[in-house]
Amino acid sequence: MESLNYPPHLSLAVYDDIDETVLFDAFDNAFANMPKVIVRFEKLGYFEAPDRIILWADPVLPSTISETHGRIHKLINTSLCRPNYRPGAWVPHCSLAIAIDRSRRDAAITLSRQSIAPIEVEFDVADCASFLPVEVVREKALSITA
Repeated sequence: MESLNYPPHLSLAVYDDIDETVLFDAFDNAFANMPKVIVRFEKLGYFEAPDRIILWADPVLPSTISETHGRIHKLINTSLCRPNYRPGAWVPHCSLAIAIDRSRRDAAITLSRQSIAPIEVEFDVADCASFLPVEVVREKALSITA
């Protein structure tokens, strides 16, 4: 993830084709007056893609994040979002490694099943980004922790 030059994050929605005005209006609405959020990570997980393994930290989400995810999908036609990020399918996660070669599959899965010391992370900014390469196209600082 370091190679992306982008900090740890939780993706709430991913759109391949969306009008920027619609996106920015929904973003501004969804994150209006949102406080900083503390997210606790207590274990790891993984996704299998056809050509790679993705290793991620599994968040214990505060209701604020789940509510914001729902708000975004009420403001933007859900069919525009990639299926894995839609309500009912979304698996909240913070990617740690997104391009583990399939030859290292067993090692990655073994790692994902090991216990980790819980860690709390303060999220103090929300943004809209395009990728790859990652480019922040809109950003909002979150207010003081509630």
